[in-house]
Amino acid sequence: MKSTRFLNYIAIILLASGFTACKKYGIAVEDGYDDASGNQQNITVDTNMLNIDRSAYAKARVFPGLVDQSEPRVKDQKFTLDLNFTPQTTENLRISVAPKPQFSTGYYAAPGELIKLVLPEGVNGLSIQIGGHTDNLTGKDPLLRDPIIIQRKQLYPGANYVRNIYGGTIYINAAFAIQAPVEFTISGACVSPDFILGVDTHEAWKARVLASKVPWLELRSKRVVFLVPRDKIVSQFNNPVEPLVDMAEPLALWNTVFEEDFNGWMGLSDNASDVRDQSPQGQWRGILDIQLSAGYGHAGYPFVGLNDREWFGSFTSATRLKTSIGTWGSYHEFGHNAQQGSVWSWSTLGETTNNLFSFKVAHRINANYSDLHPAVKSGFPQAITYASGTGTKNFDGDAEIDDPFKRMTPFVQIFELYGYGAMTKLYTEARRAVRLANNDLDKHDFVYEKLSEYCNTDLIPFFEAWGILVSPQSQAKIGAKYPLLSKQIWTYNPLTKTGGTGNIIHTTSMLSASCPPQEGSLAAMVDNTLSTYYHSKYSNIGPTESYPFTFVLSAGANIPIKGMYFNGRAGGNRAGDAKEIEIFSSRDNINFTSIGTTTLPSTANRTEYIFPNGNVSAKFFKVVVKNGHTTNPYVVFAEMNLIKP
Repeated sequence: MKSTRFLNYIAIILLASGFTACKKYGIAVEDGYDDASGNQQNITVDTNMLNIDRSAYAKARVFPGLVDQSEPRVKDQKFTLDLNFTPQTTENLRISVAPKPQFSTGYYAAPGELIKLVLPEGVNGLSIQIGGHTDNLTGKDPLLRDPIIIQRKQLYPGANYVRNIYGGTIYINAAFAIQAPVEFTISGACVSPDFILGVDTHEAWKARVLASKVPWLELRSKRVVFLVPRDKIVSQFNNPVEPLVDMAEPLALWNTVFEEDFNGWMGLSDNASDVRDQSPQGQWRGILDIQLSAGYGHAGYPFVGLNDREWFGSFTSATRLKTSIGTWGSYHEFGHNAQQGSVWSWSTLGETTNNLFSFKVAHRINANYSDLHPAVKSGFPQAITYASGTGTKNFDGDAEIDDPFKRMTPFVQIFELYGYGAMTKLYTEARRAVRLANNDLDKHDFVYEKLSEYCNTDLIPFFEAWGILVSPQSQAKIGAKYPLLSKQIWTYNPLTKTGGTGNIIHTTSMLSASCPPQEGSLAAMVDNTLSTYYHSKYSNIGPTESYPFTFVLSAGANIPIKGMYFNGRAGGNRAGDAKEIEIFSSRDNINFTSIGTTTLPSTANRTEYIFPNGNVSAKFFKVVVKNGHTTNPYVVFAEMNLIKP
């Protein structure tokens, strides 16, 4: 029997002017070494390894399961863990959930049985966790298991004792890195028949699984660990559809998924010079449970899926992993962990940007996007129809696009047409962002700017087509650096690899419906050629011509415009030269705001009108010609166009 001694002393002195509490506490010494202070009372802690707390046997039998008494319990078994890691947190990765420094031991605690763990002197900052099922089911009704079935306890140098009445897989959690490997000595636990990629062979592991009575085991690789029930593994060995004949194959495929399509796609690597770009040292974890705190599966550390064949198959089926069929749920939940909601994934993308990882995997293995999820096949074409439509749009508010699958479409279009490195650009830049986003508009701006930088193109027409609002300040910044997008890429269908090739006609002038037909070409005003010109109708056919004449020019998107320029017809014929004009701007071609008025000289030379109050961010610019320098009832222009900053 181990004796743990401590002193509790409390003195309370009540004074006339008030009261003062003076407390003196002794400290419980649980580091396995004697406290020689001599000022203790004895309190005994039962450390008899033969005593078992059977109070939760009935519940443990249901979940996570009992361990047969015939299963050997180890005594003074040594194992070593490398606890020297580079901490990666949600803060420096800017993601929702980061892998934690949780280390698998390869041991399992039977329900109610005492575990003894001895640490070397000088080792601190560690804790032991018994049980991998961390989902808190408090408030669920009915309960299929108790709400909390794990046990955690701080560890100290020397002998430590801990039991979990439900039992469970044993882990070591580290508060900070320890440079030298740590050797532990454990007693009372059972060996868990885990499979470790690169260490175990399938046949030897299969024999250990079949011989074991431990109810749960781990499938471990460098990047990901799955906690699964032993009975499902045993059943899968002889599954008639897809027998489990090589555990290394699906686990290696999962390891690649995380190295290339999660960590790698986010711009993380083991040897990055910048710590912000280093891969998490801890493994991502997924587990199965008979009841979840939320949904059929949910994100977190670990991510949790319901203990059924669907989730189990996504962990263990090489066929699924090689085709991306049946893996959507797992990629979906791991994707939630990886979302950068604090910087760029805005509020309506909660169930959207997490799913982009499925497309990255499918792209790498050349899988069919239509097979990823039924809603992808129907949602993408509907989304493209929305983006191709006219009128005012709101990506975050319109019912036609209010669907996570539809909202994936613009991202996949960019990946397909410009490269999947666009996502790496977003993640890498987000980790370097000086400040976090304050609102959705900030996040819109971030995505617009970073994707435009990646594509070396001002993507504002693309964002306008999708109805994703971008601030004028952000547009001015990007518009000054990159040429405007020239193709209608929002019409590209990633499922059929077609579309998106139509040209965008920028600064195309057009007469409004109220203006009489022209006899010159409108295109002549924007062809940058003085020898061609636009001429309003002047023949005797049709209604009588008269001022004012109205022209509307489209910038192709809501972009900053500095001013406009005008050229009269080349040569000596000055009839039809415009004189007094007023210019208006509009973002929607419906509501126009006056920018200012000016008088044009009667000349073929270029005349510029710089907007008096600075750049104007708009898509449509209306020019109303009020009169001319002559009495002719027509107007002529060789050029009329917009001036970008």
